[in-house]
Amino acid sequence: MDSRCIALALSLFVVGFGLGFAVNSMFFPSRPMGTQLSVGEIEWSLEGDLLIIEIPIDNIGGYPVTIQSISVRENVAGSTEYTDWNPVGLSSGTRDIASGGSDTFEWNATRGSAPFDFLLQGKTYIVTIRVFDGDYQKTTTAPSEWP
Repeated sequence: MDSRCIALALSLFVVGFGLGFAVNSMFFPSRPMGTQLSVGEIEWSLEGDLLIIEIPIDNIGGYPVTIQSISVRENVAGSTEYTDWNPVGLSSGTRDIASGGSDTFEWNATRGSAPFDFLLQGKTYIVTIRVFDGDYQKTTTAPSEWP
């Protein structure tokens, strides 16, 4: 009878351990779930009378990511943020960047519903890229002169 009790106890231990491992793996996966982006050097260009910001974004994480929005505000406390809610990559034509991939997104006053004269030469701006699990920011200064 002692050997049956030991066998039953050992069986319950193995089953309990297995269930615990399964539940832990289900709710706490071993892979990191966070987005990992790198925002490159922002380029400025002029299209007619409109200043354009080109924002290169690299997905350095292990999972694809969707850019939800891109906002720009002047680097002044209390300044208004203007948001493009439908940013599209210039290369892909989509909002998605594959793992290990990159794309450049364009922002201008029209796309961000900002006043026409919002982007001005020589001013400093904060660009915010939003994804499902956080924000990425980059500060940039518009050139003071055009060649």
